[in-house]
Amino acid sequence: MMRTRFALLPVVTLAITIACGGDSSGPPAVATVDVSIAGDVVVGQTVQLTATPRDANGNALTSRTVAWSTSNASIATVSNAGLVAGFSSGSVTITATVDGKTGTRALNVIPPP
Repeated sequence: MMRTRFALLPVVTLAITIACGGDSSGPPAVATVDVSIAGDVVVGQTVQLTATPRDANGNALTSRTVAWSTSNASIATVSNAGLVAGFSSGSVTITATVDGKTGTRALNVIPPP
């Protein structure tokens, strides 16, 4: 009768961490939000605002959702796309919020010429 012998070898598991040359914690955080305007706001007309989120180094960040708001909707409203519509003469502050950081732009809504 033949016997087979097996040698049990210990199994060793190695955990290896590989650095991939960048921060793996996710996209850069928003540090500031710049709000710019293309022109004056005239009663009865619209003007486009642009929000540019920036990281701590001042680099523009892309693919971020912007939430817009106005300080007084009876003077001017702002759409989800940053389009401001002037309704009556006066001053208003438009706020752009990106990832909890805000940027503002004070606007004067002027009567038509």
